[in-house]
Amino acid sequence: MAVMGFLSNSRKQSGANLYEKEVKPQLVAQDGKVHIVMINSFSKFLNNLNFGVETKYTEQVGTIINHLQDDGYEIVDIKFDSLKNLGLLGDMEGFHTLIMYK
Repeated sequence: MAVMGFLSNSRKQSGANLYEKEVKPQLVAQDGKVHIVMINSFSKFLNNLNFGVETKYTEQVGTIINHLQDDGYEIVDIKFDSLKNLGLLGDMEGFHTLIMYK
């Protein structure tokens, strides 16, 4: 369990770092309009095809969503798509997450 906790904390920290360094500088000041930010990410390394939660994506993108809300933004919608057979060995999925916010 200690390894799982370490990985979870590491992924959440990765999401927080991305938010501070790349997402936050792109955010538009709150003006009542809907704005977007696109996040590109990958699945877990050697992602298996089991039915279950994609923890890497959930923790990283979830952290970004939490930070947006903590900074006072309203999440309007989240759109998602995936690309299969990516990565060096073709065993990863790429994810595009479009976050619509006010």
